[in-house]
Amino acid sequence: MTQGLPHQIKQSTLWQRVFRTRAEDVLPHDITHERIYIVPSKRGCAFLFTVLVMLIASVNYALSLGYALSFLLTGLFAASLLHTYKNIAGLTVQDIELQDAFAGTSGQIDLSLNNTQQRARHGIRISSAQTTTPLIHPEASTSKSITINTPALNRGIYKPGRLTLQSDWPLGLWTCWTYLHVDHKAFVYPTAESDPPPLPTLGGPEAKDRLKPATTGDVNGLREYQPGDSMGSIAWKSSARTNGLLSRTFESESASTNTILSLEHTGLAEQEAQLSRLCAWVLLAETQQTDYAVQLKTLSIPQGRGRQHRARALEALSIYGHSAESSNTNAQ
Repeated sequence: MTQGLPHQIKQSTLWQRVFRTRAEDVLPHDITHERIYIVPSKRGCAFLFTVLVMLIASVNYALSLGYALSFLLTGLFAASLLHTYKNIAGLTVQDIELQDAFAGTSGQIDLSLNNTQQRARHGIRISSAQTTTPLIHPEASTSKSITINTPALNRGIYKPGRLTLQSDWPLGLWTCWTYLHVDHKAFVYPTAESDPPPLPTLGGPEAKDRLKPATTGDVNGLREYQPGDSMGSIAWKSSARTNGLLSRTFESESASTNTILSLEHTGLAEQEAQLSRLCAWVLLAETQQTDYAVQLKTLSIPQGRGRQHRARALEALSIYGHSAESSNTNAQ
C-alpha cells in the first residue's frame, strides 16, 4: 500500500497539471508557456491531409511546382503555430469577480484581462462550463474588462469552476488554450415570490395599531398604501411617479415595529416556497425601509436594515439547508 502511494500522488499531480481540476490558481495569473496547450484544429488536420495528397501526386507525376507548393504550404502551417501560440502567451488575468444573483436569472463573472506587451491580440474566447464569450481583441498595453453571463439555476453557492482561454488566430489551423481555476464563489439567492403578503409583525393588536402611518413626526420612509391609512399620510408626488399609492412612515412608527422573518411566519409547508417568500419579504422590508430580523433554524440575524444587512440575510437564505462548502451545480 505504501509503495503505491507515491505513484498515486504523482498521477494526481500530473492530472492536475494537465486538466486543472482543482481550484489552486491565484490571481493575478500570468499565462506562461508551461500552461499553454496547442494542437492542430479540425481545419488544420484537413489542411495537412490536403498537402499530403498534393505531395503524393507530385511524387507520382514528378511535378516540380507541386513540390514547391506542398513545401510552401507546410511552411505556412508551421509558421502559423508560432503566431497562434504568441496570441495567448504573456496575457495576465488580473482579477475575477463574481456577482451574486437570484435563482433562475443570469449570474455574472467579471474578468480583467491585461495585455502588457506591445502587440494587439485577436480572436480570444473565454469559456466556462456553461457559456462562452464572443471573440475578444485586447489592444496593445491595455487592460480589458470582460463579462461572462452564466445561468444561475439553483439556490446555493455558485463556483464557476475551470475557465478556458482559447484562440485559433490567425488561420484557424491550430487551436491554443490554457486553463484557469480559482477558488471564487458567489451566492445564488432564492427566487423572490412575485406577489408576497404584507410583512409579518409581532406585538399584538396594540403594535399593529402603532404601525399605521401618523401625520406628524420625522418622515422615515415610504411603503405601499394599505386600507385604513389616513389621507394625510399619502405621499402624492411619489405616488404619481410610481403609478401606485404610497404612504409615509415616521420615526415613531418604525420604532414600534417588530418585524421578524422566519419559516414559520410564511404559513407555507414546502421549504423552497418558504425561502422564496422570505426572500421577497427581505426585499420588501428594504424597499419600505423597515427594520427586520431573520430567524432560521441554524441562524439568527438581529434587527437591522441596509445593504450589508440585506446581503447577510439573502446569503443566509441561499445556503439554508446546504453545506457551507457545497457548490451550486448549475451545469446539471
